Amino acid sequence: MRSTFFVTDACAGCGACIKTCPEKAIQPAPRGYPSPLLILEGRCSGCAECAEVCPVSACVELLLEEE
Repeated sequence: MRSTFFVTDACAGCGACIKTCPEKAIQPAPRGYPSPLLILEGRCSGCAECAEVCPVSACVELLLEEE
């Protein structure tokens, strides 16, 4: 199993995760998206830096099935 992270709608848009992400995998979401930020799954290494700095626990781990 591989893991990635995603941003829930609890995101306050503070940007702490953007500054912390070593992979530069987090970016502002397009208008109409459920949360202010999104994580590019292909770039996310699953390091959990975003989850560690998020003040509202909006960055959560998602386990992916290996193909």
